[in-house]
Amino acid sequence: VTILILVAFGLVLEHQRIKTSIIEIEDSMVVSQQRRPVIEAQATAQDIKNLKSAKLLQAKLNFPWQGLLSSLETVKKISPKISLMTIQPNPNKGEVLIAAEAANLQIMLDFVDDLAKQTVFNDVLLVNQRRLGLGNKQGLSFTVKLRWQA
Repeated sequence: VTILILVAFGLVLEHQRIKTSIIEIEDSMVVSQQRRPVIEAQATAQDIKNLKSAKLLQAKLNFPWQGLLSSLETVKKISPKISLMTIQPNPNKGEVLIAAEAANLQIMLDFVDDLAKQTVFNDVLLVNQRRLGLGNKQGLSFTVKLRWQA
């Protein structure tokens, strides 16, 4: 009988300990649910500067390389006698400068016209041209400015 009384007493104590733990957990849940949200700090000048730099970098990364290069490749196949020397993109202005060489004036003008027919470009402008070489092997060096569609 003594053992049964001790076991019953132990069970009552264990039940009381579990009940106390449950009450403590419920109280902590109530307190945590009533907390107010933390107010976020205002952006500093450095944060704003970093954000602007990130946006500028993102704009440069969003440069339409696929459309530009595929259009140039298409025009290059149409005008195989053109030698492309440089391609200088300017993402800030939405422009590309292309320096190239052609054997004669007609080939150069056909190349510029073929660029203008590409849908990816809004504007095609022949910026300059000059004669290359002496004698019978004269060619043309020229620069074309392209604007692409956003």
